[in-house]
This record gives sequence, C-alpha cells and structure tokens, in this order.
Amino acid sequence: MTAFRTEDTPATRSSTVQVREAGAADRPAVRGLVAAAYSQYADVLPPVLFRRYLADLLDLDRHAAHGPLLVADDMGRIVGSAAFYRDIAAQGMGWPPSWAGGRALAVHPAARGGGAARALLAACEPRARLVGAPVFAFHTGTFMADAISLYERLGYRRAPEHDLDLAAHYGVRTPAPVRSIAYYHPLAPSATA
Repeated sequence: MTAFRTEDTPATRSSTVQVREAGAADRPAVRGLVAAAYSQYADVLPPVLFRRYLADLLDLDRHAAHGPLLVADDMGRIVGSAAFYRDIAAQGMGWPPSWAGGRALAVHPAARGGGAARALLAACEPRARLVGAPVFAFHTGTFMADAISLYERLGYRRAPEHDLDLAAHYGVRTPAPVRSIAYYHPLAPSATA
C-alpha cells in the first residue's frame, strides 16, 4: 500500500474512500502521511513543542496498544489515518474512563476535501458503540481551523471541561497556553454490544 502522492490532485483521484484497519506493512505510509499532514503546524507551534507533539502522533506502537490504527484507502493509496482508542483515558489527557476516542487524525494535504476525515470518524463511532462507550471524543488544536469547522458540521459538541494546555502536557514552557480543545459525540448503545 502506498501513501497519497503529492503529484495527485483532487481532479485525478477517486472520491471513493474505504476505511480499514492498518496492517504492519502500512505503518511507513501512515508515518509519512501523519508527518505531511501535521507539517503545516511546524511554524505555528514553538519548535520544541512541535517536535514533541509530532513524536507523540507518530508513536504508532503506543496508539495501537489501545485500539486499531485505521487508514482511509483511496484506490490503493493511503490518504488518511487515525488511531482508535477503546478507552480514551489511556491517552493521559484528562478524559473520563470508559469513553472511546481518537488520536492523530490525519489526511494528506493533497487529499483534503475528499471525504477521508469524515470516513475515518464514521468508522470510529460504531467501534466505540461495540465496546460499550457512551461517548466518542478527541482533542484538536485551536490552530486547526479547518478541522474544527468539519467537526462542528458533523455535529460534534465542545467539551471545554476537557480542554488542556498542549504545551504543559508535553512539558514545554510557553508565554501563553497552547489550547487543545475537546470535542465529543454521545452515542446510542449498539444493538450488538
């Protein structure tokens, strides 16, 4: 499986995105995708904070220990990825136990607008229901305006009581907090749970 190539454009790619669990062979492509997707924030965050944040997002082994890594596949190319957490409290970011969640949602810059993020989120919610979670939740940076707009269009709600200072979380001193804001979606129980 290959990652989305930068020479591909929305006009040359399919709009059909399928979500599947990532295999070990997909990990290099996922790492490249995550690095490309988050590179736009290298100049937004202080350098030491960006390095720690990116290292956390790229720690696929740690994420996979808490649930499946998912990839959005578009005709054999990995265009997006996300880590699903059966219990988001394992992230150590102040979430309540028993909530399911996501981490490191990424879509390759050349594939944005093609439905990969929406498909990944849609694949996470049934998994959360199957583990009996009452809620699916995640954090996003206040500097991620496009992501925030998508989450709100999809009906995710803010959970400000679970916001955190990203800099403090990674042990970086900054003149002002770097807010990571919390979103959640309450879930109806699964009929098969």
